[in-house]
Amino acid sequence: MSAPNRIKSLVREEANQAISISKDAANSGSYMFPIQGIYHFLRYPSLQRPLWRKVLPTILLSVVVIVSMFFVTYLPQAAILTFVDGPIAFVNAAMLVLSESSTLVLLISRWWWLDDATVEVFDAVLVQQNQTALVSAGREITPTGGSNPLSKLGKRLKKPFGDGLVKSLIRYVVLLPLNFIPVIGTIIFFVLNARNVGPAHHARYFQLKGFSNTERADYIKKNQGGYVGFGLACVLLNLVPIVNIVFAFTHTVGAALWAVKLEKIEASHGMKEE
Repeated sequence: MSAPNRIKSLVREEANQAISISKDAANSGSYMFPIQGIYHFLRYPSLQRPLWRKVLPTILLSVVVIVSMFFVTYLPQAAILTFVDGPIAFVNAAMLVLSESSTLVLLISRWWWLDDATVEVFDAVLVQQNQTALVSAGREITPTGGSNPLSKLGKRLKKPFGDGLVKSLIRYVVLLPLNFIPVIGTIIFFVLNARNVGPAHHARYFQLKGFSNTERADYIKKNQGGYVGFGLACVLLNLVPIVNIVFAFTHTVGAALWAVKLEKIEASHGMKEE
């Protein structure tokens, strides 16, 4: 098989896989949890405290990154995409730059100051939803604190998640050339990135569950459609400039609410087996 035919075959295979995964994602309903996360986060002001401590540096970072990315990369990418996307190239280029900017902002901010804050919110939502036993596997819990779940969180017992952010960046860069394939390439790009983003938001959940790398991979594969649905909703929301700092927290809340649902499903299955 010639090189062009191999490329066409690979693209066709990826497109079919993306379509299949997208159908599973639609059926899972997990794409609603990022939306629920927004509502829950706004409903409970106590969960917003970590955000306000981090909002100013992240907004400043977002402005600098977005302006710089549009100034440096928008026109070159639009020019290249014109050859493959035609009149919609400028729209696709704008979405691509926003996606790139969002990824950079989240990677930098999570690396430097957001990781601890989002983990704190994730654990707080679990405690709020009566999943204290799960949280206690990775953090000390204080019995006092009233109705504020953040006040019940003690010292974290398990360390952060390692090089996941670096791997996400590498995957993102590797997938960027897909955008040069007319229309379908951009769709595949977003779906495949969503496939990585979804599990990343459950990194803390996997940690609390004590999953090994193999168990984690098996769990993600089993729930692949759900993770793509969740991740795709996150990716699309992150295209909104500046406020993606808020979405970093609301996505975390949504991921925690989804984890609560998964725990309840697991518990109900356990009761049936007994």
